[in-house]
Parts: sequence; C-alpha cells; structure tokens
Amino acid sequence: MSNSTTHNHPAALAAGWRSYLPLTKPTISLLVVVTMLPTMLLASSSGIAPALMVAAVVGTFLSSASASVFNHLLDADLDLVMNRTRGRPLPSGQVSAARGFLFGGVLAAFSLVVLYKWTTPAAAYIALLANIFYVLIYTLCLKRYTDQNIVIGGAAGAVGPLIGWAAVQGGLSWQAWVLFGIIFLWTPPHFWALAIKYQRDYAAAKVPMLPVTRGEDTTRKQIFIYTLTLIPAVASLSVFGATGFLFLFIAGLATIYFCLQAWSLLKSRRNDLAMPLFHYSCLYLFAVFGALALDRLIIVPL
Repeated sequence: MSNSTTHNHPAALAAGWRSYLPLTKPTISLLVVVTMLPTMLLASSSGIAPALMVAAVVGTFLSSASASVFNHLLDADLDLVMNRTRGRPLPSGQVSAARGFLFGGVLAAFSLVVLYKWTTPAAAYIALLANIFYVLIYTLCLKRYTDQNIVIGGAAGAVGPLIGWAAVQGGLSWQAWVLFGIIFLWTPPHFWALAIKYQRDYAAAKVPMLPVTRGEDTTRKQIFIYTLTLIPAVASLSVFGATGFLFLFIAGLATIYFCLQAWSLLKSRRNDLAMPLFHYSCLYLFAVFGALALDRLIIVPL
C-alpha cells in the first residue's frame, strides 16, 4: 500500500486529528471554564442570557486551548528530555511545529472573535493579555530561569473569573479579583506537589522547580503555607457579603481538608503523599466554584 493511500485512510486521518487534542490541555482548559462560569453567575443579578453564556464558555475554552498549544510549542525541547512528557505530540513527532503553530493561531483568532463580538471587548482583551503573559513571560522566561515560576506564572491560569466577570459587567470588581486570588494562591501547592514526584525530570531538563532548587523540605513548607492563605481568601467572599452560608460551608470545608493534606505531607515527609494532594487539588477548585454556583443558583435562578 502506498504512503498516500495510508495517509488518506479515515482511521489514519482520525488518529492524526486526535494528536492535536492533547496540545490544547483539555483538562486545564475545562478548569478555566469551570472557574469562569460561576463567576458569571456572581456578576449577574438577574440571570445570564443563554447566548452570552455559550459565547463566554466557547471563547474562554478556545483562548486557554490556544495558549496551551503555544506552550507545547515553546516547551518541546524540554518535553523531549523529560520522561513524563516526551510522548507528547510535538516531541514525539506526531504533529509538526508548523502545524501546531497554525492550529494555535486559529484557536486564538476564533477565541478573540467570539469573546469580542458576543461577550464584551474587556473579556476579549483580558483573555489576550493572559495568553501573552502565559506564553511569552511564563513559558519563555519564568519557567526556565526562576523557581518562582509557578508563583508568578499562576496569574495566567487564574484569569477565568476575570473573563467571566468582564463578560457580564464589561469591567472588573473586587469579587472577581478575590476569585482570581483564590486560583493564584491555589496554583503553587497544586504544581509543587506534582513537582515533588517529577523532580528528577525537571532537574534533567534544567527547569528550576522549587524541589530542584531548594529541596523537598522547603517545598513541603511552602505548599502548607499557601494552602493556609486560601482560608482568608475563601472566607472573605462571605464575610463581605458577596456569597452566602452555603458557599462558606462547602468551600470552607474543602479548604480545611486541603490544608490538612498539606500538613500531613509536611509532617510525614513522605513523598508518596504528594500525588494524592495533587489529585485533590484538582477537585478542590471544582468544589469551590461548584459551591459558588450552587450558592448563586439558590438566590438567582437562571
């Protein structure tokens, strides 16, 4: 069978398209949407128009997906060195850099058009600035040259609430910034838990993650400290009247459990507890923003 015949076979084409999906980091992009959508509920006092909601979800997902594609492109050299990532589409050769760049560019263009035309210009500009920061500042600079890469770079992944609020209000307010702050403070313990497990990979790729540069003990302490800072951040929304008791109860319990897991990791000095903490941290944001959605839906039904 000729090469042309093989490439034109439907199964081969399907396999090719499936190679593009991991470039979008769909789980992370979904997480950005999960933090954006409940924020829209908080920003609205009378419900959200279905068209606005769909446009915000689609535009935000595409924006995050495009940033992830460019992140993959710029990290291809690092991914090739690390055992955990060398099977990704770009370092493994499943997708060429040129096609990856085109794919990311198309996603970015569509996301901006959708957000600008069907939500608000402010939402589109925030998404664009976040992508520029994530790709050029975090991926090219922070990730490679400082062990505070995740701390500072976490701002890019925390923009979901800012996009959501701007999509409804056309601007920002303190509630959006608090929700941004929750994700910003959540990011270091989330990624440092993963970095403890894969610190040899990061060391091999010369990525200055905290466990590599300052050791496991310091990393565990920092993880615990950051989880503690989430307590006042979460509580402030209810203390200042933005949310009700239901949010405080659910998000508060989720935060306390997060702190307890971090404390166990710190006191036990057992690296095998890092991944359970990492997995719970993924569920944590769903719990906090799910609680926000429930809190708002009880008060303001769609």
